[in-house]
Amino acid sequence: MSELFSQLGIEWKLLLAQGVNFIVLLFVLTKFVYKPLIKIIEERRKKIELGVKGGERAEQIIKKAEEERLGIVKEADTKAVAIISEAEKNAQKKAQEIALQADKKAQQTLREVLLLADRKQKEEMEKVSNEAKKLVRDAIIKTVELKPEQIDDKLIEEAVKGLRV
Repeated sequence: MSELFSQLGIEWKLLLAQGVNFIVLLFVLTKFVYKPLIKIIEERRKKIELGVKGGERAEQIIKKAEEERLGIVKEADTKAVAIISEAEKNAQKKAQEIALQADKKAQQTLREVLLLADRKQKEEMEKVSNEAKKLVRDAIIKTVELKPEQIDDKLIEEAVKGLRV
């Protein structure tokens, strides 16, 4: 076998030294590089796993928050609709009250106008009556020119009453 190694140009002492060097290098790399590197990789894997789990939890929390937000928005919409309908009802009531008050005021104004018209009519009738009395008195005075002293208010009233009949 040594002849085979020598024909191939391999020296067994050098091969043995390289084998020992390889084993020492393998031991040193395993002890100082491979194990710490595996430890670091394992720690990173755990951190990534935690990050993924945290991301999934965050996603669940976000979904839950979104559902709550939608619920709150829906509730707010419902409340807004209720408030608007209540405001519309109040506005209708106010409009009815205002219309009722306006109607009452219009009726009161109409009554006042009718009373004023009645009063004006009475005043006008009184003026006409006074004018008629004057005219009757003047007519009586003209017809009875002999004794105008005998004509008094009582006689005029009787004459006016006679005219109405």
